Parts: sequence; structure tokens; C-alpha cells
Amino acid sequence: MPKKPASSDWHRADVIAAFKKRDTSITRVAREKGMNNSYLLGALNKPYPKAERMLAEFLGVTPQTIWPSRYHADGSPKSGRGERGLGRHPSNLAKNSQNSTPSTVNGNVNANPKVK
Repeated sequence: MPKKPASSDWHRADVIAAFKKRDTSITRVAREKGMNNSYLLGALNKPYPKAERMLAEFLGVTPQTIWPSRYHADGSPKSGRGERGLGRHPSNLAKNSQNSTPSTVNGNVNANPKVK
């Protein structure tokens, strides 16, 4: 059975250590920014682009430096779940463009044209 390729992402302990080296913690940074610490800590386990950006800015690096597997080469975040393109898939765009004009009844937009 082939081994899983080594991730080039920083280990969560390395991110925490980087904050400790700066004599602070993720929790303290979250408090200073007026947010719940679980928001920033969540980025250590799964993608949260805004939280990742805050952590990276504090450390003086880019988010893709810490989590390269979560970002495209151009620096835009990968969204997972098939790039969250469920509504942006070319086949869905074609369907949506055909039905882009909302129906109206007495000048009011009706979300369901069959209901009057």
C-alpha cells in the first residue's frame, strides 16, 4: 500500500510554537482582535481563509507559506468540496442563464412562477 505523500503544510504544533516564539498565543491574538479564540484555532485543523490570513499576517508570512495544500499557486484559497463550484460549474451556469429572468405577477418578483 503506497504511503500518503508528505504534506508541506506546517504542523499545528509548529504554528503554535511560532506564536510562542513571539511571546504570545493564538488565544491572546484572538482576544486582542475582539474575536472568539476558537475561530482562529479552527484554522489549525481545517480551512478558514480569513482566520488563516490573520494568523499568517501576525507571523509575517503568507497563508500559503503555512498551508500550501490549502491554496492555489496564485494565492487564492482552495475551497474544498470540489472547489465549492456547485453553483459555478459550467453546466449549472448554462442552466441558470436560461432561467435568469424572474417571473413577475402584478410587478412583484415571484420565486416560484407556477404559484400565483
